[in-house]
Amino acid sequence: METIPILPEKELLNPMTYKIVTCFDEQKLKKNGFKLLNEFKENWQPDIEFHCYYYNLDISNYSLPKAANIKYHNLEDVSEYTKFIEENPTHDGTEDGAVQYTELLDALSAAPEVFAITECGFNSEGCWLLWVDPMCATVKNIRTSTLDHYFPQVEYNVDFIYTPETSYVMAFNMGRQTSADIMGDWRGSYMSGEYTNFREWTSAFILSRLVTIYTAHGMTVHEFTGIENIIININHKSSINVRDSSGKRVIELSDTDTTPDILPGRYKQLADTIRFYKPTVLLETGTWNGGRAIEMALAAFDNSDTVHYIGYDLFEDATTATDKEEFNAKPHNTKKAVEKRFDEFSAHMKEEKNKEFTYELHKGNVRDTLNSIYIDEVDFALIGSGNSIKTVKHEYNILKNVPVVMGDHFFTKDDDKTPEYKYQGMKKLFDSVRTKKVNEQKTTDDGWTSFDEKSTVRKYVLPSDDKVIGGGRTHLVIFLNDESIEDIPPELKQVPIVVHPRDSVPKEYIRNNIKQNLTYIDKNKWVTKHPAHQDKAAIISAGPYIDYDSIKTFIFNNPTAKIISVKHALPGLLKNKIVPWGCIVLDPRPITGKSTHNIVRKDLFENIDPKINFFVASMTDPSVTEYLIEKEARMWGWHAFTDSLREEEEQGKAIQKQQVKLSEELGIPQGATLITGGTCAAMRGIGMLHTMGFRDIHLFGFDCCRDEPTDKEKTETTGDLEGGETPKPKYIQVNVKDKTYWTTGELLAMAQDCEKVFTDPGLEGVLSFHGQDTMVADLWKIRQEQEVRPEFKGYYDA
Repeated sequence: METIPILPEKELLNPMTYKIVTCFDEQKLKKNGFKLLNEFKENWQPDIEFHCYYYNLDISNYSLPKAANIKYHNLEDVSEYTKFIEENPTHDGTEDGAVQYTELLDALSAAPEVFAITECGFNSEGCWLLWVDPMCATVKNIRTSTLDHYFPQVEYNVDFIYTPETSYVMAFNMGRQTSADIMGDWRGSYMSGEYTNFREWTSAFILSRLVTIYTAHGMTVHEFTGIENIIININHKSSINVRDSSGKRVIELSDTDTTPDILPGRYKQLADTIRFYKPTVLLETGTWNGGRAIEMALAAFDNSDTVHYIGYDLFEDATTATDKEEFNAKPHNTKKAVEKRFDEFSAHMKEEKNKEFTYELHKGNVRDTLNSIYIDEVDFALIGSGNSIKTVKHEYNILKNVPVVMGDHFFTKDDDKTPEYKYQGMKKLFDSVRTKKVNEQKTTDDGWTSFDEKSTVRKYVLPSDDKVIGGGRTHLVIFLNDESIEDIPPELKQVPIVVHPRDSVPKEYIRNNIKQNLTYIDKNKWVTKHPAHQDKAAIISAGPYIDYDSIKTFIFNNPTAKIISVKHALPGLLKNKIVPWGCIVLDPRPITGKSTHNIVRKDLFENIDPKINFFVASMTDPSVTEYLIEKEARMWGWHAFTDSLREEEEQGKAIQKQQVKLSEELGIPQGATLITGGTCAAMRGIGMLHTMGFRDIHLFGFDCCRDEPTDKEKTETTGDLEGGETPKPKYIQVNVKDKTYWTTGELLAMAQDCEKVFTDPGLEGVLSFHGQDTMVADLWKIRQEQEVRPEFKGYYDA
């Protein structure tokens, strides 16, 4: 068994003594280890000891940094480590090839960290032992006094320090027996094979379970606060904007890839405004990664075959000083990377839509680069770069004659908090622009606007639920500088439906489900693409106001139509003697649990007709697939696209040229059909039927609302309480076309999907909606009312 040293119970011999431990193989050494080792030598206090354990590596082949305080140890000299490797050869993440690879079951990769930390800990006394992952980088020069700022005082007798939701740095107090004990149990769980009793075998997961047990028995645990100010993980997306003490970027910006898009709710108002006013020359300050520019261009293409974009940004010239001056927290992008993205977008629009996108980008401080040249050509401008009063004032002074100007970052209070006054550039500008008094109407919660009877400017603050980091809300504003153009439509003054859905289970669960289902479903029975055809189809969602008579009438009039339902609609259809052609299954949770409709999932499949085709998503929990196999159901597989299917480095990035790089470990065949389309089975059904070639699709049961909840139901809450979320009411009220509906967060997400689908040019003329007096029925009406083109029927009869 493992050797656990017994330490005398005492306070730290020297509260300013630190020892650093890391561990790497050849791959990690090449990726970042060299850089980290050089930082140990060049940027850390020379008398801090560094213990570097290596494995599967011959260091004689490399010239590693040498210093008296840097010690290299061959992990394979640790007998208990080599014994573990010899006794656990199959626990390599594939169980010796039995399953697709998963890091969660890769004990061989987890072990080096465990044995390196514990070996160094067992040979240490009276110090803080700080683990630094080999994928880390140091932001500034580090001295013992630097570390003292992040470690608790000795009198608090803290045993262990960790970083929330990650394990790239953690520390053990080797002046206390508790740290030696938990290290012994940590190593012991691997030596004894006990780790295989856990659902995950990673070092961080096993340690977290031990910390929970030890904490319950009196161990004192502390959380690192702000450690990312001195040590960062290069693989973490938040690290891209970090600079060292000299102002140099720790991670160089890419000239080919841009940062992931951010799509807050208010940007729908931006797109709707562009569709309403139909501009063709767009100007934006604050181009950032180009994502917002593309969204604006797509909206403009709804009414034009050509769009020209003019963008201004600091790009890679941005510094920590400019970030602070302008209240910017977003990572930066290079001008080259954005140009590459625009070139690809331009080529795509030309090839796929025969539309022309042109652009010009200006790099530098907008106060220097933005001038009045060519402004006469611009018919829409967005002020969205800095937030300082000086910057916003300059931008509007140049753009004030553009017919429609929108401004971002008008801050209002939320929970009595708002950004500092010096960052309230847009609010100060808005308040200073005089407008002609039309009626006395309060424009914001913060005060009254100012009036000038000679002014022709109209201005509006649009409603928003978008939060600001640190407190407050952020809004878009509109300035109409041309008195001849139409006023903004009433819909823009309403709060848009915006929900940010997320996977109902962790990404690893989804990945494991996919791997398992690939073994359950015949490789020749997967949904694939088909040519477009004229057959009809109908999707039956599980809204509470399903009109079964209407469905029967549709079937009577269209006897060859394919009827496909979601699982919650299936029992009701069968009860009404309607046997659907297919049923879509999309749920990564176990069949024994209760669904969002508060129904045990297994009960939904209690009575099934053998003629029904069950279209089972690969991410579905295998217990559902197993049950359908047991019931001898007809099954077809399909792949629902989510970001969790992509390689980790690709997740969060914009999809380029409609191509995605899937994680190879999933085993999804190259070129497999991926179904997109929304957050629930009903919305994915639209994408599935379109993929199957249907171009006449009818929607039933798409309600997204319910009757008013009872008083008891109104007290129900939702949210991941264990994950630290604040509980929110389960049932909420929303307004559509001045009508109030009761709904839930999940139904609201579906309604949001419906809004997008109803305006999707690729589905124009494909969808027909059935139903009335529901939230989605009103959303469908809004889309019909927004159509400005005359109907074909009767147009040429005059």
